[in-house]
Amino acid sequence: METPATKSRRGRKPKGHRIGTFISLPVDLRRAAEEIAQREQLPLGDVITRFVAESLNLPAPAYCYPKVEAQEELPLNKAS
Repeated sequence: METPATKSRRGRKPKGHRIGTFISLPVDLRRAAEEIAQREQLPLGDVITRFVAESLNLPAPAYCYPKVEAQEELPLNKAS
């Protein structure tokens, strides 16, 4: 039997203390933000959080930026 201390946590990683803020955006702004979120594969709320932080000259949380995939360097010893 698993105890709460040994049970593995499921679901999304917590993003820290946050307060829900519900706003209505003009349609064109919402669509533009949705396009960015889709392109960056991020939730819309994270993209909007980043915009607010940047507009206030504050650092945005790391989860508000797209993940950078590590790329391997291609070997050049077989170049033609």
